[in-house]
Formats: sequence, C-alpha cells, structure tokens
Amino acid sequence: MESNKDRSKCVAGTQGRTSLPRWEPPAWRYLKANFDASFNKEKGSTGGGVVIRDSDGSVQAVLTTYKDHISSALQAESTALLRAMELCYELGFNQVCFEGDAKTVVDVVNSKRVDKSWLGQLTEDMQQMMKHNQAWRLNFAYRLANKAAHMIAKLAIRNARETI
Repeated sequence: MESNKDRSKCVAGTQGRTSLPRWEPPAWRYLKANFDASFNKEKGSTGGGVVIRDSDGSVQAVLTTYKDHISSALQAESTALLRAMELCYELGFNQVCFEGDAKTVVDVVNSKRVDKSWLGQLTEDMQQMMKHNQAWRLNFAYRLANKAAHMIAKLAIRNARETI
C-alpha cells in the first residue's frame, strides 16, 4: 500500500478544500499523467486519452490513442494506462504520478498480486513498468479531477488514430 509520503509527491498542496474534487498539480520535479478511456461496446473499440502536465500545470504532452478488439471497459482503461506508461518511458519521464478514474485498474496494479483474470498479462506488464520505474506513482482520481483526459479519450474514439 502506498504511504502518505509517497502520495504527497503527486500533489503540490491542498490549495484549499472544496466539496468537489479537482485536478491538483504534482509536487515540483514530478509530472502528472492523467489517463482515461472511452469504450464503444458495439464496435469493440476504445479511445484513450493521456494528458501530462508539470508542477505549474503546463502541458508537456497530450496523447490520443485508438484500439480495436477491446471487449470491456476494464480492458479499455487498462490499455489507456499502459499506453500512458509507455509514452512516459519513451519520453524519458522518470518522476511521474499517473492518475485515472478507473479505481479497479488502479487498485489491481498497485496490489502487486498476480492477476489470474483474462487481463492478467496486461496487469503484469503495468506492474513490471511500475517496478522498474521506482519514482512512478499510480493514484485514483475522481472523474471531476480527470476531466481533461476524459475529454481527450472521447475525442480519440472519434478520430480512430494515435496522435501525440
């Protein structure tokens, strides 16, 4: 389980408490990669959205991604997180806090347990990336705090291609 000290690296400060969740910048030197997926059950496809920002809130990268042969919202969200991780690795981002609104995905990746479900290999891939990137963190974010990635994911499923 992640300690409060580890989580504090992902949030610069409370900036006042409100009743509605909102996006918070990461602590200095960290980047925050918000991810989300939009799933089209009829077509069996997903659009993924990733927005990476620094501690000032400045956008460092935006990714839209599209994938066919997706059978569930859980698989769609897992695919979006894996692609966010791959992008951060490709760009050489070492200190990253990933945030998404798919609590099940966040919890299973953080659990470090062997996932024997049909998505187990995908989960293991994400767990291995987290293990090899010790300064990466993965947290749950409410939808209201993940709006930018949600909007990008909706755009991605309409565009049907990957764009950085």
